[in-house]
Amino acid sequence: MNNDELINILKDGNIAIIPTDTTYGIICDATNEEAVKKVFLAKKRDFNKPLIILASNIEMVYKYTKEISPLEEEIIKNFWPGPLTILLKKNNLISDLITANSPLVGIRIPLNKDLQELIESLNKPIVATSANISGEGVITDVTKISKELRQKIPYIVKGNKISSIPSTLIKVNDNKQIVILREGIMASQIKEKFKDYM
Repeated sequence: MNNDELINILKDGNIAIIPTDTTYGIICDATNEEAVKKVFLAKKRDFNKPLIILASNIEMVYKYTKEISPLEEEIIKNFWPGPLTILLKKNNLISDLITANSPLVGIRIPLNKDLQELIESLNKPIVATSANISGEGVITDVTKISKELRQKIPYIVKGNKISSIPSTLIKVNDNKQIVILREGIMASQIKEKFKDYM
């Protein structure tokens, strides 16, 4: 499947499985609520558990969020693109379905150039969540994707085995405190760079 085919699949409101920078992921157009529902149903994911979105560049991040603080901007400048997910205030272009009714959305710009180009071509952020049934292990090898998911999601982009590197998840409180919600791979660098805010 080439990039154009994948773009059309996403534009048509379908979901697909692709290799991302951290794992094999189920993706969809983050602005299409029906497609987002398909992701939850395919994974058997609780609708109270939010999903994260990926953007291709900082302009796209600004388009779908609001009130980014100076400290958040400084973190973004230092660590994006990369495996760092930041909880930012979303605007009404992002459905409450993605955030489980939270005013915050987890968002990051991936390091993977192919992934950046895909999102750029779609011209919209994508939902990205591990290609497994909820509660099962992370999938880093396309051959390990379950039969159940393969039946639900016929659109699968095959790639090499991925070295799983879970993204770090953070939140910034009142422009003065960084809270690490999931350690991931970037936590030590953030603690070092922004130790005065920890």
